[in-house]
Amino acid sequence: MTHTNEQIIAYLQGKLTPQERATLLEEAQHDEALRKAIMAQMETSALLFLHESQADVEEGQQQLRTFKTRLRRKRWLHAAKQSWRYAAVLLMGMLTMWFFLPKPTPTKPTLSMQTLRVPYGQHCQMTLPDGSKVWLNANTTLRFATPFVDKRHLFLQGEALFDVAKNKQLPFVVTANGVNIEALGTRFHVKNYAGTPLCVSLLRGSVRVFRTEAPRKSVLLQPHESIMATDTGFVALHFDEEMNLWQQGMLSFQSASLATIIQDLKQYYGVKISIKNRNILQTHYSGRFRTSDGAAEILRVLSCMNGFRVSENKKNNEIIIQ
Repeated sequence: MTHTNEQIIAYLQGKLTPQERATLLEEAQHDEALRKAIMAQMETSALLFLHESQADVEEGQQQLRTFKTRLRRKRWLHAAKQSWRYAAVLLMGMLTMWFFLPKPTPTKPTLSMQTLRVPYGQHCQMTLPDGSKVWLNANTTLRFATPFVDKRHLFLQGEALFDVAKNKQLPFVVTANGVNIEALGTRFHVKNYAGTPLCVSLLRGSVRVFRTEAPRKSVLLQPHESIMATDTGFVALHFDEEMNLWQQGMLSFQSASLATIIQDLKQYYGVKISIKNRNILQTHYSGRFRTSDGAAEILRVLSCMNGFRVSENKKNNEIIIQ
């Protein structure tokens, strides 16, 4: 921004508003030319103050050059005494400018909301601005505002693994379905798909889990512990060592009911699964499958163990179990 001599003179004469003063000083800290212009005007004003009969600026500046020559040669004691008057006036101006005048109020950075969506059948890994790493499973949405100012606050819908960079000044909080997971330098897993209970598992470090409306009723997790959110609080779950195999393109089921497996396949592949024979839903299965196999092929493999039939309606993206 270009400032005229009139603006600088108005500043020295105290005629600017507090906001105008603050803006000018803030710009002077980053603009060397503006800073030099202000200091030059202060020198000139100081000279005119000492020599009130000299109204011409150039004459005042000539007096300053003459004064400096006399001081270097030390010819007259009068010149040395006069130097203290100049120094006092200039120092007073500098102190007024940098210390006594109101400083500009720091402005908060403008926040920008970032949103990442992972489609069905895919997964991805990303590094956050603070260095934390996040792995997102299929059908997952992660939102967060940047830059991180008071805390690192993320909002999750779906499934993710977090490896948090340590920063005690910026707490790391993940909010999912009204539940907050707060961590400092840790590695934890969150599963929060629509229609299923929220589950949190801790792999390393520690996390505090609490509902937004009841922060004092929190649960502190230790490594290799898992909990599930309920309407009344949180309950402990069996810790599944293979919960994150989806990072490697694998789906793992450990003594899971067919109902649970079907729910996971719907969430991962975005396919409709219709069940004609509901008597088989509580049958339990264990196994690993490649995500590239697809939902229909996984169900066909399971059907060989229990004798149900699997068919497809590709036009409607539907799998039928009977």
